[in-house]
Amino acid sequence: MPLIRRHLMALALAAAAGLATPAFAQKLPAGKPVHIVVPYAAGGTTDVLARQVAMRLSEVLGQPVLVENKPGGAGTIAGGYVASQPADGLTLLLGGIEMATIPSLVPQKAFVPTRDLAAVAGLSVGPLVLVVNPQKTNVKTLGELIALAKSQPGALTFASAGNGNVTHLFGEIFKRSAKVDVRHVPYRGAAPALTDLQGGQVTLMVAGTAGVRQLVANGNLRALAVTGKDAALAGLPGVPTFGEAGLPMPETEAGAWTALFAPKDTPRETVAQLNQAVKAVLAQPELKTQFAGIGLAPEVMTPEALQAHLVAQTQAWTQVITQAGIKAE
Repeated sequence: MPLIRRHLMALALAAAAGLATPAFAQKLPAGKPVHIVVPYAAGGTTDVLARQVAMRLSEVLGQPVLVENKPGGAGTIAGGYVASQPADGLTLLLGGIEMATIPSLVPQKAFVPTRDLAAVAGLSVGPLVLVVNPQKTNVKTLGELIALAKSQPGALTFASAGNGNVTHLFGEIFKRSAKVDVRHVPYRGAAPALTDLQGGQVTLMVAGTAGVRQLVANGNLRALAVTGKDAALAGLPGVPTFGEAGLPMPETEAGAWTALFAPKDTPRETVAQLNQAVKAVLAQPELKTQFAGIGLAPEVMTPEALQAHLVAQTQAWTQVITQAGIKAE
């Protein structure tokens, strides 16, 4: 092969190799860390999720990805912080249902997720489960629980991890859908709520599946129904969805979801780059296994689909919160 031809072929191969390597480093500012801001304290399910994603996202992007916890304000502290940062793709928010509830839970409108954030990528979806204390109430099905509640208006209680928390909101949807009078008892976190549920101080709770699987297996709690469309995601054999148990609740079909958001003016090409990187991470079998361990499943979404999802969820939760008169702590 003539020397000049070999030289041209080498240049072409080098160019092709450059195109074949991840284009991720071409759009994000090179050499700078990406920060994922979590609106909850360290150690919880959402924080664990963020750290699992961050570690793998760092490998895909080829630059550090760090997790920061900014809890409080029903998600407005973390969300408002991210919205105020430079729109360069280096600061992301790991948000979920709280991004859809902020407009109706928080009186001031200084931060509105649908207005101030750019949807980047879906991350996860996971069911919640309605559990009861089998010693306090002998009900074995959702229908039996509803019948008991209707026979004793105001006597039964449901625990939550706090006013406006997702466990509170799903509890209110259950009350409204079943047309029962069950008193709300808010706690400062899921752990003390579950402790009192086991102790018989409260009757029921809609909780995250990861936190109650072992309690159900041990017989400390009884699971009656799970949110979402796929009961298998809960990892609770034999437990139906609310719809399968005879109580369809459209607002709960999305389950508890999480996604990544960026400041609103983040360039489209940067959002697309991040979306593709997250998609690559969510396709990894090891991550799917880790997600399953905390009661979640990967949920791949384009930026456009995620934005539409946020708008629809905001409308649905606004109606629930307004009708129930819920106020954030």
